[in-house]
Amino acid sequence: MKLLKDAQLGASTFFASPLPHDVCGSNGLPLTPNSIKILGRFQILKTITHPRLCQYVDISRGKHERLIVVAEHYASNLGDFKQGQTASPEKVLQIAYEVLEGLEFMNKQGLVHRALSTQNVLLDCKGNVNLAKFGLYHMTDHGADVDFPIGYPSYLAPEVIAQGSFHPSDPSHDEAPLPSGPKSDVWSLGILLFELCARRRLLQNIEISEKLKFILTLGCMDDIVTVLAEEHGCLDIIKELPENVLELLKKCLTFLPSKRGIDEVYHLWCLAGGDLEKELTNKEIIRSKPPVCTLPK
Repeated sequence: MKLLKDAQLGASTFFASPLPHDVCGSNGLPLTPNSIKILGRFQILKTITHPRLCQYVDISRGKHERLIVVAEHYASNLGDFKQGQTASPEKVLQIAYEVLEGLEFMNKQGLVHRALSTQNVLLDCKGNVNLAKFGLYHMTDHGADVDFPIGYPSYLAPEVIAQGSFHPSDPSHDEAPLPSGPKSDVWSLGILLFELCARRRLLQNIEISEKLKFILTLGCMDDIVTVLAEEHGCLDIIKELPENVLELLKKCLTFLPSKRGIDEVYHLWCLAGGDLEKELTNKEIIRSKPPVCTLPK
């Protein structure tokens, strides 16, 4: 269990999708409410601890399938970088590294965030990253147990949008779409890093359907980063980025998921000047001492 330190306890609430009252399972017994299923899956999330993940603390079930989740929380997030506010290339690389730390750990646990956005990248008093709501996709069975989509339209990967929405009670869908993998989180990371570099939010003030159409049309483009920059009037800002940061953005914002890997992004972070030992030293995880060159006789 992580120490509270400068964190707060935050609560979020949502409703599980209700089940019809007159339907039974194959065994003739009433179906298990979706809120109970979510409650069960949540228990494993309480055991997951990592410096880059907001610790889950508790969950309670209320009336009408309401669920209330208690978790570690910080008041500041990447969404606080307002329009025009500058994030240096060094800061962008630091954020990329720390988000990748959290995503890599989640990947090893078999988890996918799917709701990655600037609002869910929380910052403690030292500016360190803590990923919030990282377990929502898991606890809702990849979104099957709720009536709302998991993820924010502007940050959704193209392959997620292409599968469309799904709900088990919808007779028009014969089978559920494939669950999202870690590569969908890499795309979301690319979008939020682009926003930091461009100093503006993407795809604002347009209908959700238009956002989704625009993201899908990016598959016809050779250079997605340049297209996004031209569309949002920030091409000059993007062109001024160091080549290593620009290459990192391009790798994250690769349309085909088969060519978009978390290991490649990490490798690019290293090429962009990322220094593991320096990061660990800055976080006081390791301490370096001067070498002993001579010993007294």
